[in-house]
Parts: sequence; C-alpha cells; structure tokens
Amino acid sequence: MEYEVVIEKHWNDETYNVDLKAWEKNGWGTSSGRAFDVSYEEAIKVAEKTAKTYNAEIIKKEGVE
Repeated sequence: MEYEVVIEKHWNDETYNVDLKAWEKNGWGTSSGRAFDVSYEEAIKVAEKTAKTYNAEIIKKEGVE
C-alpha cells in the first residue's frame, strides 16, 4: 500500500484539514481524516507526524502555503 498525507484548506478558507490517503496497487483507495479545522501550524505538525508513521509523502493542495 502507498500512503499520502494531504493538507488542504478548510471550507472557511482560514484553517486547514489533514487527511491520510491509502492507495492499493489495484487503484482502490481510502481517506482517513487526521485533523479538521486546525491552524496551519497544527496542520503541519499533524502531517509531519502522520507522514513519519506511514512513511508517506506530504502533499499540499492548491492554496496551502
């Protein structure tokens, strides 16, 4: 399985969400929320911890600093 940690803007456009995405070799995947409606600093902290645990790449969606 391959893992990605995705940081994206929350709908209020002031805070961030962090998700862990798991992809199987057949193309199927799942998403698991790791942080919701948090500050940028907290989003980075959660993303780095999750990426280290799952040996995953951190992906910042459009609009994320």
